[in-house]
Order: sequence, then structure tokens, then C-alpha cells
Amino acid sequence: MSAPLLTDQAGPPTKSLARPWAGLLVLATTIFVVVTTELLPVGLLTPISDDLGVARSRVGLLVTVYAFTVGLTAAPLTHWTAAWPRKRLYMTVSAAFSLGTVLSAAAESYPMLAIGRFLCGMAHGVFWSIVAGYAAALAKPGRSSRTTAIVFAGNSAALVLGVPLGTVLGNVVGWRGAFCAAAALGLGALAAAQRLLPDIPNRSAPPQSAGLGGALRLPGLRSMVTATALLVLGHFTVYTYVTPLLHDAAAFSEAATSMLLALYGLAGFLGTWLGGVLGDRRPHTVLLGTIALMAGSLVLLGASVRLQPLAVVAVALWGVAFAALPVTLQSSVLRLGATAPDAASAWYVSAFNLGIGGGALTGGLLSSSPVAMLPWTALIPLVPAFVFAWSTRAAFPHPPSR
Repeated sequence: MSAPLLTDQAGPPTKSLARPWAGLLVLATTIFVVVTTELLPVGLLTPISDDLGVARSRVGLLVTVYAFTVGLTAAPLTHWTAAWPRKRLYMTVSAAFSLGTVLSAAAESYPMLAIGRFLCGMAHGVFWSIVAGYAAALAKPGRSSRTTAIVFAGNSAALVLGVPLGTVLGNVVGWRGAFCAAAALGLGALAAAQRLLPDIPNRSAPPQSAGLGGALRLPGLRSMVTATALLVLGHFTVYTYVTPLLHDAAAFSEAATSMLLALYGLAGFLGTWLGGVLGDRRPHTVLLGTIALMAGSLVLLGASVRLQPLAVVAVALWGVAFAALPVTLQSSVLRLGATAPDAASAWYVSAFNLGIGGGALTGGLLSSSPVAMLPWTALIPLVPAFVFAWSTRAAFPHPPSR
């Protein structure tokens, strides 16, 4: 089975939108729900642990297992559903994700919660494999990075608003109430998608790019997928343990640490916007610049961990860099995999989530070492990631003329 063509050149949707931004808003809202739901166990670790009578480490394991579920199922499930009409597939995976969230809210035991999370994880992988292509299909020619940034703003909003509000709600009304709220918002977005999202026509991909294996043979794509896994591995090696890094090593108070994490999220809005605005002009240069900014922010964080003013600057720059990274990486994948966007995105999603799980495990293995060493450790995979990303320059298509 071949993936449908969902690029700037794919042509207009079969049914035009009366309000062009409405479909993008639906996609962004669904991303907000998906990311918020994915990370809810992090903020509600203690309430879930106390209620279900399991260790907090087992609740935390749900996040790692979730990431590996996405990483291992995204590519095969996306390949299996490649012939499905795009809107039907989007509606199906969104409904499956909502069902998994409802099951999580209704869980009376740890195994039932794990089943709900597993269902969400399988739906999550396919969702992320198609959402950027869907957004690109709604974009004007040459505006795929900008459109992707608009949709990915839902990710930044989830980090800044969704997870903190979900945590507060869970502590007030119970953790199940937080999952119920996420499910309700997801079902509302599902209803809006049915009304506002257009159908996207299926197009046959050329034989050389058909299937998952064929997508990896597209010039530059394998290197970009590898760079993605390495970059996310480095990031989550630090980010998973950023609270003890800031609180214990940098000596920030709990209130100050919370404010720094909010600053990180707010800086993410700027990074998402910059990635979208600049990515359409010089996509490869912006990608390399984003990786360099991320490396620089980690160097500054490692060097200034006991110099609080510089640590604040480092956290802000880190937030800008990592928020811009998914926009530039996803846009690069869509460019390199223009003839098989869903298959290319599936590999990207798998690499991204394997990087999340691997980074969390790496940080955990290093937790017995001084936590101040984590930023320096995270730099190790960033060096080959930069090399892999740089090596794809010749494969990048020229941006269409305006």
C-alpha cells in the first residue's frame, strides 16, 4: 500500500473551507488535548499512586511505556492504514484516543489504567504521523512550515496551560476528573473536526517511495530520522529530570522552579513562531541553526547551573530551541518525504518517541551521578545529530517561488 500525497503540491482539498483557519484550529486543539493527556500522569503522579495503591515509580513508568508504544506502533499502523481516506483515519484515531482517555478516567486498577494508556499510545502514533501532512495539505504553496507552526502551537499551549491546569484540576477534584476533562475536550474537538475539516484526496505515490521501507530510501530521509532520534534523546535526558536539576543543583526554590518551567513553556511559543516563519525561507539553514541553539543553551545551562541569572537565560533559550525543533524537523521530513508523507512522518514519529523513552531511561540511569552533569551528557548525541542533519542539505528541494 502507498501513502497518499499530502504536500504543498498535493492540490487543494476536495471540499474548501469556508474559514481557512478553522481546520488548523481544530488540528491545534486536538494536539493540545493529545499532549496534555500524554503528560497528565507526570503532574498527577502522587494522586494516582495513592489512589491505586502502587509505587510512584510504576505510575512514572506509564510515561516511558507510552513513548515506546508510540515509537514501536506508529510506523506499522500508519502503513496498515495508508489506503484509508485521510479524514476517516483522522476521525478514527481521534476517537480511539478519546476512548483510551475515558478508559483511563474510569480505571479502578493499575492494569486498567495501563490498558487505557496503551490504547492512547497506539492512536497517538498514527495521529502524529498524519497531522502534519493534513496541515500541509491545507497550506498555501510554500507555506508548509508556517502552517505546521500554527498547528504545533497546540503543543506549546499544552505545556504552558494544559498540563499545569490538568494538575491543578486533578488535585482539586481527583485525577480521574482531570482525565474526564481531557476526554470531554477531545470529544468536542472530534465533533468540530467532523464539521470543519475537509476531505483530502488520496494520491498514489511513485513505486520507488511506496511503503515504509521505500520511504527510508528517499534521499536524506534516513539521516533526518536518525538526527531526530538523537536530538530528542539528548533533550529528554535532561528534561525528564529538569526539576531536580533546577531545584537541587541550581538551588532554585520550588516556586522559582515552577516559574522557570513556565518560562520554558512561554519561550516555546516564540520558538514555534520562529520555526514557522523562518523555516519556509531557508529550511535547512534554520534546522541547523535550531540544533546549534539547543546545543548552546545546554552548554550555558551546564556552565551556569550555580549562576542563577545565566541559568534563567539558558532555560529560556532552551525553550525557544526545542519548541522550534519539532516544527523544523517535521517540515524537513515532509520536504524530504514529499512523495510518501505519511510513511515519512511515521518514521519521524517513531524516532521522536523512541528518543523520548530512551532519554528518560538514560536520565534515570544517570540519576545516581551528580544531576548537574546531565546537560553535558545530553550534548553527546547532539554532535552526531548535527552531522546527520547537515548531510541532508543536497536532498532538500528548493522552496517554491512566490
